Amino acid sequence: MQGAAIHPKTGELWIHEHGPKGGDEINIPQAGKNYGWPKANYGVHYSGAPIKNEHAEQGFEEPIYHWTPSIAPSGMVFYTGNQFPGWRGSLFVGALAGRHVLRLTTDDKKILSEEQLLTQTVRFRDVEQGPDGALYLLTDEQNGKLLKLTPKH
Repeated sequence: MQGAAIHPKTGELWIHEHGPKGGDEINIPQAGKNYGWPKANYGVHYSGAPIKNEHAEQGFEEPIYHWTPSIAPSGMVFYTGNQFPGWRGSLFVGALAGRHVLRLTTDDKKILSEEQLLTQTVRFRDVEQGPDGALYLLTDEQNGKLLKLTPKH
């Protein structure tokens, strides 16, 4: 598991994890359920050997969302602030391999759309919402930075 956030409407825990070569996943974990790692995934083993992606056939839960190729997801947060009213309720995820920040629109239990922000810039290690409603981004570089994202005025 690489990131976790509580859904602001449902109170459920959402998590994401790295797959091997692809197959990074978002899940809403529930007690007693098995999500398949490492036996079911939408990626391939680092050796190049395939991994079965038939989750249900093997008794596993399907992810609610996955990325192939891998974005190497990092920190995540549901946005509940006032600085970006159109983004309220969106899930933000940093990407290490993808070198961008994702804004995912959601409903109670699924991802509806994906938008890439700050593309091809730097690796993003974490994304959080500050008490001021801004988004704070932590970069993953030799001399990492803490960036504050606010709307244009």
